[in-house]
Amino acid sequence: MLTQWWLRVLLIISLGLSAYSFMLASPFKTMDDQYSIVANPLIRNNKHIKEIFTRGYFNDHSYYRPLVNLSFMGEYQLFGLNPFFYNLDNLLLHILNAFLVWALAGLIMANFTLGFWAGLLFVLHPIHVEAVANISGRAILLGASFVLTAFICFLLYDRRAQAGFWWLSIASFSVALLCKESAAILPGVIFFYLWLNKRPLKGLWPLAVAVVFYLLLRHSLGITQMFSWRNATEHILGLVTFLRSVMSDLRLFLFPVDLHFDRSQPLFLSFSDAGFLTTVFGWIIAMVWMVLSRRHITTLVWFCLAWFALELFPVSQMITTIGVSPGVISSADHFLYLASLPVFILLIKALGRLGQVNQQRKWISSAIFKTAVGGFIVFLFLINIEQNIYASSELSMMERSLQIQPRNARLQASVGLIYALNGKPVKAEEHFRWAVAADPFSPRYRISLGKSICDQGRYQECLNVYNQIQDASGFEALLRDNKRAALRLSSGQALRLIKEHVQILSK
Repeated sequence: MLTQWWLRVLLIISLGLSAYSFMLASPFKTMDDQYSIVANPLIRNNKHIKEIFTRGYFNDHSYYRPLVNLSFMGEYQLFGLNPFFYNLDNLLLHILNAFLVWALAGLIMANFTLGFWAGLLFVLHPIHVEAVANISGRAILLGASFVLTAFICFLLYDRRAQAGFWWLSIASFSVALLCKESAAILPGVIFFYLWLNKRPLKGLWPLAVAVVFYLLLRHSLGITQMFSWRNATEHILGLVTFLRSVMSDLRLFLFPVDLHFDRSQPLFLSFSDAGFLTTVFGWIIAMVWMVLSRRHITTLVWFCLAWFALELFPVSQMITTIGVSPGVISSADHFLYLASLPVFILLIKALGRLGQVNQQRKWISSAIFKTAVGGFIVFLFLINIEQNIYASSELSMMERSLQIQPRNARLQASVGLIYALNGKPVKAEEHFRWAVAADPFSPRYRISLGKSICDQGRYQECLNVYNQIQDASGFEALLRDNKRAALRLSSGQALRLIKEHVQILSK
């Protein structure tokens, strides 16, 4: 028996390492890594630790993730700007999380053999590549480690009544809040687990208190920025668009063939939109079915459904808008990192039940059934490798995404920046124009467009682009510096032309 457990441990480690090994050579990427690591002065010296704990993650007022910056600081002190080690740490965190998933799923299902299969699916499923193979996914991975630990410790406390597990759960949860905002939903998840299983709720209150203190801390630091919908109509359209993306998510768990970086969903434009009506009708049918079948739905299924819904609540467009450009909301795969766990538990239970029914009714032989399950795992493994190969080349990864979603302004701007950094301003201009067309209100994209034009020596056209920017909120200094540089270059060009003209006349 001991040998069997060691084999399972080695299987998770070896398959995880082999599937994700291709992404270890991935460079720092332009979307978040340049700002949070490469050009982040806070991680360069230990004297900035206080600033890390008193500033927003992107030096803004939206995200507060000091422990993520602290992890980058540790890596910078040890390895400098070598992306291999940052990628390796992401991979090691993901494998660690797979073991935590094994333990948590085993506790929830009261079967650690089934828990192993949940851990195996977790480490192999390609839907997690976006979080693991991009260094900026550190917040998700690190936060998940502490959330899973907190949940495991709380379940052990609930079953064994040992105060040590209770304190470990509180400590782990408090740390998780400093890694990722979505960790705050854990008390809700545990509440549903205890309530549905008719367990006492008395041990839950410190986690709720931790959330209150966390919110007060953010308020005191001024990190409270939210982006609200302009009116109720847009809010409803955004919510239903999110529900449409959830339908795609559920399909991706079983058939992940069109995964791509920074996946997004075009916003429904009206209540009469065919997609809007189809989505509403589909969810109404699902809700009616659940109500009619409620007596046949087990406690585990109800819990997993509630857990899945709570994990996605922070990105549901109900609290704040999460978009990539006007008319497009984000439905990125990394939203599903922890939300995948209840799905995997239900999938494993469903496969187990299907196997039992198959044995009774003799639809196919047991060998064929096991081969089919093994084939599904191999399929996931191969798709995972494919996605990691794409992730190893930022340009290939993003251009693949742009083939599927050309209206994604963030991707267009990131590809433009890649070309700009590689000395290809003509290609950069092309993508920055796409970004400006998709999001004409972004000063950053217009400034980038102007810079790419300036790099081609078209200084007056560049200045025209800069002068068209009416609101440069957050980018005033960058616009001012770029405009001065363009004016200086334009003046120098004019002087050279005058000198050349004088030389021609003097001859």
